[in-house]
Amino acid sequence: MAAIGAAVLVTACTGGEGSKPPATVATTTTQVTPPRVDDGVLTIGALIPSSDTRVDNALRASFEATIDIINRAGGVLGNDVEYVIIDEGQTAASASQAIEDLIEVGVDAIMGPASSNTALGSLDVAVSNGILSCSPTATAIALDDFPDDGLFFRSIATDSLQAAAIAREAQATGASSVAIIHVDDAYGRPYAEAVANALGDDIAVETIAVPVDDDDFTDELDLLVELDPQVVVSVGNGQTIAASLQAMGERDDLSVPRIFVNDAARSAATRPVIAELPATIRNRVEVIAPQITLRDGAVPEDDTAFGPQVTDCVSLIALSASQGGSDAPDVIASQMSSVSDGGNVCRDFATCALRLLDNQEIDYDGPTGITDLGRNGDPSRAFFDLFRFAADGSDLFLRSVAVQA
Repeated sequence: MAAIGAAVLVTACTGGEGSKPPATVATTTTQVTPPRVDDGVLTIGALIPSSDTRVDNALRASFEATIDIINRAGGVLGNDVEYVIIDEGQTAASASQAIEDLIEVGVDAIMGPASSNTALGSLDVAVSNGILSCSPTATAIALDDFPDDGLFFRSIATDSLQAAAIAREAQATGASSVAIIHVDDAYGRPYAEAVANALGDDIAVETIAVPVDDDDFTDELDLLVELDPQVVVSVGNGQTIAASLQAMGERDDLSVPRIFVNDAARSAATRPVIAELPATIRNRVEVIAPQITLRDGAVPEDDTAFGPQVTDCVSLIALSASQGGSDAPDVIASQMSSVSDGGNVCRDFATCALRLLDNQEIDYDGPTGITDLGRNGDPSRAFFDLFRFAADGSDLFLRSVAVQA
């Protein structure tokens, strides 16, 4: 994949018996053309951030593997599914341009955007052109109510669901008081509110807002000591979580027994901070994170990051086109929730496609076994992994839990 403008879009379609035809090259311009309506060939574009090698490799591998599986099973509407992969860049502007380029080459649906920030700033381009999008990675609560005209879907466990998972773990401790520390920005505020709402009325909840880029937690921790909660929840970006934990570790008057944090605490930037924490603090911390690789009870096992979510996005798009009998984006979008709930359960594209050919209603449950899109296009159920931290800051996996909205 090369950069937009001076580079190219690599387009390919898969064939039977593992064959892969030579890639063809489509040049790009900035002019947006009307979206493809219905030509009988489903074409899916993928927005992948090439600047992050780990994410790029994982998303690309799972995306291409799923397309290949679909085409080995007979494709969609009697034809192989075609695909286009393009770099979404690191900004909303670059992602918007990438979406315009995908629309120009005639995609019917898009896997992505990958980043929540780029999604928030670029999705209107896809929506205004009537193109369906499904993100396997964008989790932000701000996307819950995005004005998408029913064209945006997510297969990743959202931060709303993660907030419910954090609240459930806090409730399970039997605590009657919880303090929520959050970064005071558009990400942290709704996250803290979601956790507080999920905790319910039977638990006393106090929130402590940390100003953006604040590196002195004295006032916030003085308040935390005064509140003396039985559980602390720290949510936000990795930097804020790491800083709050570090500040807690420097206090000898903090006696809170349990600390729950969101998945940002596992970012590479937080590892050195976590490793330096006193064991008295580190051993109290538990991370709740969306399950992005398959674990116990989920088959077949796959250690590719975001593999299940990519498989779900692409398979749901293909099955929706098959059930709707059209590759028109609006038709596909109208079927996405339907194929994930309410019919005969099937776990993979080939099985589900055969049932559609037999005029059966299907309930695609995907690799995790619980894939279910709600009316808003987001998962209504998801698995979460719970971790603690080892002395070197690495993960200590505890268990997985299923959470339903």
